[in-house]
Amino acid sequence: MEHPATLTDLSKQAARILAPGAPPQLRMMAASGLAPLGPADLVSVLYALSYNQDEGLAAKAGASLGKLPDNVLLGALEQKLDPAVLDGVARLLVRRDDAVERVLLNRLVDDETTIWLTENLRSERLLEIVAANEERMLRAPRIIEALYMNKASRMSTVDRSIELAVRNGLKLDGIPTFAEAKAAIQGQLIPEEVDEPLPEDEEFSAALKDDKLNDIDDATLDDILDSLESSEDSRKNTDEEKDAVAVGTSLAGLTVSQKIRIAMLGNSSQRAILVRDSNRLVTMAVLKSPGIGDSEVIRYSRARSLPEEAVRYIASKREWTKQYQIKVNLVNNPRTPIQEALRFLNHLRPIDVRGLERSKDVPQSIVNAAKQLRKKRSR
Repeated sequence: MEHPATLTDLSKQAARILAPGAPPQLRMMAASGLAPLGPADLVSVLYALSYNQDEGLAAKAGASLGKLPDNVLLGALEQKLDPAVLDGVARLLVRRDDAVERVLLNRLVDDETTIWLTENLRSERLLEIVAANEERMLRAPRIIEALYMNKASRMSTVDRSIELAVRNGLKLDGIPTFAEAKAAIQGQLIPEEVDEPLPEDEEFSAALKDDKLNDIDDATLDDILDSLESSEDSRKNTDEEKDAVAVGTSLAGLTVSQKIRIAMLGNSSQRAILVRDSNRLVTMAVLKSPGIGDSEVIRYSRARSLPEEAVRYIASKREWTKQYQIKVNLVNNPRTPIQEALRFLNHLRPIDVRGLERSKDVPQSIVNAAKQLRKKRSR
């Protein structure tokens, strides 16, 4: 929304302050909150001046807006205000929960304002107010997307919102893992709305915030996880191994829909654990995470524990397969579909082609194709 918007339905005094060519002294007095205006007009004028091109005037008006007495500011936000005023005030006072609550509950608030707030709020209580308005969410599905992607949203609330979208045939393109989230809630008991967080909400929040593995680089973590998976000895010898087991145990106890959302919002260490999950929906969610980095994809592309669907997905992403090491990994990964492996084989350097000729880990058709390619290049 463009700010400041042209406001109508103002008193004559408010319109005079905002009119082109208004005396600078009059505007500065209004920016100081001293103009004799009613609450709605005062908030509207301070909104407009807060977005003025004169930086000094705008700063003064913004400060005055935030210092208005509660009965003036909050009372005004409950009145009939221009949607642009509600939007502008919400952005200026986004960390003031009482003001934002009045904006969210105002029937004139624009859907775009609600979407922006849902993306930027850090208050679980305010996000619950957003989620309670199902009619608005159905009208503006991006609100559901913003709820899902906001770490402060309760997991139970997110599940209800996804179920609402599925029940009404909505497709949420703003959630990269919507297909997986949709599949995960099939047959899952969706909790009713309650005032206080549920135990599963607290479990999800604790798991998402767990940073025990933040000091371990991803490659080292992979080595630890490989060791723990392959070892028959269940003892945890190092602090790093103990932390990896603790985080893995915490994540393992979550529902599939919870794991999918952590794959979307969590860190690389959490993704390194979740990509090994036995449920393919979780694995695919890791690969679709907006936070996934190139180094992660390089490691995952050589993982033989990934299901073929996941390897096929990596092979289909051009922005990933532009990297030479990913091509090498995919050709050497026995999980890679033959046609995909053959496609990348032609891009490999001679030394890597020779390595394939001696490999016992790839299908014989790849070995034969590597031999043929070497002979063809040597002609």
